[in-house]
Amino acid sequence: MSIRKELKGFKMENLQRNTNHRKITGNIYLLDENIVEKLSHRSRKNGLSENSKATYRSIIRDFNKFLARNSLHVCQESLKFYFNEIKGKYRAATLNLRKYALMKIIKAELGENNILLNMAIEKAFEQIDSYRTDTAVLPDECLTEDEVKRIINAAQSTKTKLLTHFLYKTGCRVSEMTNIRLTDCESAKEHIKIGIIGKGNKERKVYIPFELFQAIRDEFQGKVYLFESRTSKQLNRNNVQVQIRKAGRRAKFSNVSPHMLRHARATDLLLNKAISLKAVSKYLGHASTATTADMYIHDVFSVSEIFSQDSF
Repeated sequence: MSIRKELKGFKMENLQRNTNHRKITGNIYLLDENIVEKLSHRSRKNGLSENSKATYRSIIRDFNKFLARNSLHVCQESLKFYFNEIKGKYRAATLNLRKYALMKIIKAELGENNILLNMAIEKAFEQIDSYRTDTAVLPDECLTEDEVKRIINAAQSTKTKLLTHFLYKTGCRVSEMTNIRLTDCESAKEHIKIGIIGKGNKERKVYIPFELFQAIRDEFQGKVYLFESRTSKQLNRNNVQVQIRKAGRRAKFSNVSPHMLRHARATDLLLNKAISLKAVSKYLGHASTATTADMYIHDVFSVSEIFSQDSF
């Protein structure tokens, strides 16, 4: 069978063969949120993180609402209509994430082991716009080491101070930090080596001073995870974000986020401490040195340089 014929088959009849779908009215069919678990089992090693699963389910729910609201079924045209509707609501990176996620979800539900149908679905998604993202993080936009110290000092609780300190030292993403188990931590002379599972289930190592590790153990007293709540549960990433944002406001900064600490550390290592691009890229868990270079190394002037030599 040709790809063209399979592409024509990428319509409602594929959904009719899938008993996991729920018919609601007329010819409207919904994607099944349970497919997320199937996707997770297919992923390498530990599968999808809980945050990734939640993101995928949210995307499915949003797309299902769109289908129901417009009396549509899953097909190439409904996908085009969907992305035309949301492109003014979200940033380019979010739109690209939704496109990629929906392609994986639909392939998992409809494609099964049908190679030609999978190719047809990929072809259909090629017709949907991809959105250019500017991932560059300029030095002028990054927190300095002294500014991070101000945020740590402004934090009202010891826990928030330690979370901020840890995120800066390691350059970790919040989800990576909250997923660290005590068994991932290993003494290495004056430092603690910590195994991290990052995006795409890629493993890497980060390091913190022994004194910081001991302070975290004393304060959080985790039994399974390095960072645990008072009820001995894994920390909620949203709560971490809220606490760090509050500390940032107390330090007279607006909209400080945990990810800004990651950017600050990357910039500090590359530009101030002259650590090699390859080493920093590996430490941050980037897919390639090109990703790190695009984000943090720029053949451009800083904003201050634009005006520094003006005569008026």
